[in-house]
Amino acid sequence: MNRVQIDHFHRMGFLLVPNPMPEQEIAEIDALQRAVEPEWEAAHLPEQFNLGACQFLMMGERLLRQAERPELLEWARALLQCEEIHIGACGLGDASKIVASDGRPQRQVHWHADGGPNVAQVAVRTALDKHGPENGPLRILPGSMNRPNEDVREELRQIELASGRWDRPPDLFFARHPSEVEVHLDPRCSLVWNPSTWHATGVKVSVGRRRAMSWNYFPAGGRRRDSEAVKHFFANTWRQWTAERQHLWGLID
Repeated sequence: MNRVQIDHFHRMGFLLVPNPMPEQEIAEIDALQRAVEPEWEAAHLPEQFNLGACQFLMMGERLLRQAERPELLEWARALLQCEEIHIGACGLGDASKIVASDGRPQRQVHWHADGGPNVAQVAVRTALDKHGPENGPLRILPGSMNRPNEDVREELRQIELASGRWDRPPDLFFARHPSEVEVHLDPRCSLVWNPSTWHATGVKVSVGRRRAMSWNYFPAGGRRRDSEAVKHFFANTWRQWTAERQHLWGLID
């Protein structure tokens, strides 16, 4: 992670890097996810837990070790400009499938930001399938993580209204922004980004899979959305982890 990349991240909110995980490990994760997904779909999961995080944690130690890669921890510390970090959120699967379960007519994630200008975070997102133009690619609005959320929301609302594709004033926004970047992610690269950057997806119209795995690093005091889920899925082992590992997963201060 060099100075130019770090500057790009803070200016634009994202950068793409070669996937740090070996091809063989990606293949093993792919196979395990296919085996775990039916169990996840059939499970009665605690309502307070994020569904994507549950699928990630049901994969067991294999994905924990990916998020603990020293190279990634070094990147996160450099981008967050601090030594004390923890993993506060994680996810696996197809977010568009989960979000679109609310009955919306298209399989697509609307414009939103997971945070705001005051939320420091670094996420690593790696696709298990190619997220091409017809497979719900991630759409990012560069630099928007540095703007007040209400300003970006109003800008997107006006663009949605201008599109004319609505019957009543919309609450969710999907229209293309003239400055957006469409990321055709595939397993060759990983997206290192700040999810406080406003993002959406394209419409998924292809029949293929659209899976990705991700996790978010935060500085001390940052979000710990999935810490209780980690304790739940690793109930028999997490207390035996080293203090360093417990801290990394946000289980202790």
